[in-house]
Amino acid sequence: MTKQIPKVLYHSSPNINIDIFEPRKEKVRDPEEGPVVFATPDKALAAAFLVRTDGSWVKIGRFSDGKTQTPWHLVTKNKRRFRKRDKGGAIYHLPTTGFTFDLDKGMGDMEWTNKNSVKPIKKEVFTSGEQAMKDLGVNVYFVDRKTFKAINESDDHGRSIILGLKAEK
Repeated sequence: MTKQIPKVLYHSSPNINIDIFEPRKEKVRDPEEGPVVFATPDKALAAAFLVRTDGSWVKIGRFSDGKTQTPWHLVTKNKRRFRKRDKGGAIYHLPTTGFTFDLDKGMGDMEWTNKNSVKPIKKEVFTSGEQAMKDLGVNVYFVDRKTFKAINESDDHGRSIILGLKAEK
């Protein structure tokens, strides 16, 4: 399957002063792949990473029936922690040169990588990561621990639970 190369890729960070992105050892998803710079062709997905979180208390994803896809969903079991960490940030626009994706790794064609340093071509600064997510179409949900656990343990990856939730406005 050949995928058309996007015009631009996006990488978000709470740091609004990045001049160049370097592959970093602490962000390795596969030891054989080694350090890489991550990017996505989907600005909404990039926005979902403006607030530093991890999979232990936040889940990011979307659902597809093969024809249509839902918007991106960000579900967290800790509203206070999420909002405390939200200091805003920037979505950087990156050139596509040197980036590739692997359908069998990470988020597939939504997660592009580059083994080299990458200089941004533009940046958009946001004062609130949560608001940027909402403005770009990410559905944000704050749930209790029981609901979060049920989502993580469900056979449908949380689809039936998440699609029944009301997103924050």
